[in-house]
Amino acid sequence: MWGTVIVIIIIAWLLQAFFTYLQISNYRKRIKELKQKGKIGIGKVSKKLGIGTIIFLVSNDCRTVVDAEKMSGISVFARFKKDKNIIGLSIEELENMKFKSKSKQEAVEKALENLKVQCS
Repeated sequence: MWGTVIVIIIIAWLLQAFFTYLQISNYRKRIKELKQKGKIGIGKVSKKLGIGTIIFLVSNDCRTVVDAEKMSGISVFARFKKDKNIIGLSIEELENMKFKSKSKQEAVEKALENLKVQCS
């Protein structure tokens, strides 16, 4: 009985480690590809319990967002997706936007701060 439980726990732990590795690899790949398009601002909001969010904002002229990707979720299965609502907006427009999701709002604000540091 206990041997079976321990084996199941070990298998679950190994699966979690494997999927975490895949997620980190995807994160690094996305950053590398997006850096080729311009300067990148990364905003991350993580929560102990609840949905975490990571936003990538890319600008080639430090005035306009030319690409944006968002990953949101609570599991290792979350992946980055284009955020078409942000692409094409100016930095000023994005600073004044209010998003429905509090975690997305915080992530965008952090990404903008990060992008401004790189542009100055």
